[in-house]
Amino acid sequence: MKLPSFLLKILWLCGFIFLLNFSYADDKTLTITTEIQNTPNIQVVSSDDSENTMKIYKMLIQDLKTLGHFNVYYDDTLTTNILKYDQAIQDYKAENIHFIAQISHRKEGKKLIGILTLRDLVANREEVTEYAQEELEAYPFIAHTMAAYLSRYIKAENADWINRYVIFSKYVDSAKSEIALADYTFTYQKTIIADGLNVFPKWANSNQREFYYTSIGHEATIYKYDLYSGKIQRILSSQGMAIVSDVSRDGSQLLMSLSPIGLSDIFLYDVKTKAVTQLTTYSGIDVNANFINDDTAFAFVSDRLGYPNIFIQELSPEGNVSQAVFRGRNNSMLATFGNYIVFSSRENSEKTSTGVNGFNIYLVSSQSDYIRKLSKTGINRIPRFSYDGDSILFLKQSNGESAIGIIRLSLNKSFLFPLKNVKIQAFDW
Repeated sequence: MKLPSFLLKILWLCGFIFLLNFSYADDKTLTITTEIQNTPNIQVVSSDDSENTMKIYKMLIQDLKTLGHFNVYYDDTLTTNILKYDQAIQDYKAENIHFIAQISHRKEGKKLIGILTLRDLVANREEVTEYAQEELEAYPFIAHTMAAYLSRYIKAENADWINRYVIFSKYVDSAKSEIALADYTFTYQKTIIADGLNVFPKWANSNQREFYYTSIGHEATIYKYDLYSGKIQRILSSQGMAIVSDVSRDGSQLLMSLSPIGLSDIFLYDVKTKAVTQLTTYSGIDVNANFINDDTAFAFVSDRLGYPNIFIQELSPEGNVSQAVFRGRNNSMLATFGNYIVFSSRENSEKTSTGVNGFNIYLVSSQSDYIRKLSKTGINRIPRFSYDGDSILFLKQSNGESAIGIIRLSLNKSFLFPLKNVKIQAFDW
């Protein structure tokens, strides 16, 4: 199926039609960090060298590094129940290790159960907790839950965001795309919707029970899908574009990009009453609206300056419009949290190894002239805030390798997780 040329142009301005060819990359994790002072030291050990135990063990190490609540120590060659050796425990104490996290597992049918034995060397106590997943492939969530528990144990900042799903769409053929679930590293992936051209998934609520997506056929139709029941509900259709670009914090309102006549404008949809209100009437292209300033306004991408840039409008049809970004001449793919906007911006002076212009991630505030550059090289696209606003997930291509990246704002850390042969169209976290 060939998409209309005007729809392709709109998708490009949304930033999502920029297809990156993903290929397998070696297991390289890039870390940009500074040493954190006064952080507890934790030794992570595997009680055995079985495949499932080692998978959970390695993922937990990565999670703890990502969170930054511990200085993490480990030895992949040490695969034994170290906690039964008193001398080993005394040696760890002498090395100023505060905690030992020992990983093991067992299986019950198809269910995988991860076991975390935490030895607190400061309080001289031990706690054992278990975490189950119904399928072996979901082992990353066992590690993620362990990491969140360890953060709670030391009363660090809440880390439950690390255990949330990513919903994403991926191209599998020229006119076919699927909706799938992933963890934040994309190690776990599970297809949910497989038939047709399904794009632009967006979580419908904070509990991640439902999501919206667009199915493109003779017209573009927005549906809501219930992950637990499998129920699909039609929301609305449009002859041109029909995309849910954002959902209010309480899930009661949607911002949509619709083009019932001509090019795309921004619309507000009331979930309860199903009322649709047109918010912009610009003759060009307005897309990718996201709620901002406690859901009293929205940031969006428009070509009203002759190139894609980001603006803010009050949440009403007659609301005042102001320019939000004053750098670059191709700013798109935005996401918001509170008063902040994160977006992808083309660099005119920086080119990749293939000779194309690089795109970097920037963070700005709607309340000041604050701006912060979050990436340095390559093509960095589709930034998405975590639910607590302290992390940003994004898509990166650099030196022929592709990855999912995560930026930890408060810790000034960044990590990359290599992708395997997947063409990501869009995702939401």
